[in-house]
Amino acid sequence: MMKKILLSIALCIGLNADINQAVQGIVGNSEYNTHRNLINHVFKNESNFYTNGSLDYTKVSQALQGNNLLKLNLGSTQTIDVTFIFNSNPKISFRNINDILKAIGQQNFITTNQVSLDNQLKWSIKVQTAAAINPLRLSQELQNTNSKIVDIKREGNNKWSYYIDSSKSSIYKAEDLVTKASTTLRKPIKPYIIEIANTDKLAISSNNGSNWYPSITFYDNDFGVIEVFEDSTLHKNLKVDVPNNTRFIKIDDFYALTNIKNGLTVTKE
Repeated sequence: MMKKILLSIALCIGLNADINQAVQGIVGNSEYNTHRNLINHVFKNESNFYTNGSLDYTKVSQALQGNNLLKLNLGSTQTIDVTFIFNSNPKISFRNINDILKAIGQQNFITTNQVSLDNQLKWSIKVQTAAAINPLRLSQELQNTNSKIVDIKREGNNKWSYYIDSSKSSIYKAEDLVTKASTTLRKPIKPYIIEIANTDKLAISSNNGSNWYPSITFYDNDFGVIEVFEDSTLHKNLKVDVPNNTRFIKIDDFYALTNIKNGLTVTKE
């Protein structure tokens, strides 16, 4: 049964709604019917809302918000049901959507269902909020992970479903050691995540001479753990080998992040 459900999810993500279907899915049937003439005017130049041949939900949501057609306020704090369906990279997608929700101000939620199968993810939550999740902000943040919304289904004010193409996803706000040879990291509020490529060794140094206790995890393309390096002795400078097939690295302190309060500099060698 789960496999059939996720197969239907994959098929849905493979389809691209037209503009009318997309707008109706975002604003809901009632608002769509009430403002049909304005909607037709706003979206009369359909080609403006496509990117590389696919409907661009960021552009669609932006147009709706700019014309006061995106009604998200609920009038009072209520419970809404939201489901996110990702077609690929479930571990990365789950991490990303949690970080993105917090970044756009939605932190009061609980998981009601989570299914991961055949490299797909379906995650449902209940959110206590006075305003529904803003699809424009969600779409913009997802773009920062090389993911994109391909469909939105809205049922009244209290139930939303987002279908997301995450086949090319990267980690949300990961530090870049793909295009750069070195990066200087500021004081951390949580462990650093770095995306890397084209290196088999890293030099890591503490900024301003502080000492730290290294805790480094190497992940593959699917965010599966390859290797963990930990050392309970103090270091100012460290060189570590990068295992084959590493795409992401998490850098932490073995005891407390305050030990690296001055940040780190990480350089490919």
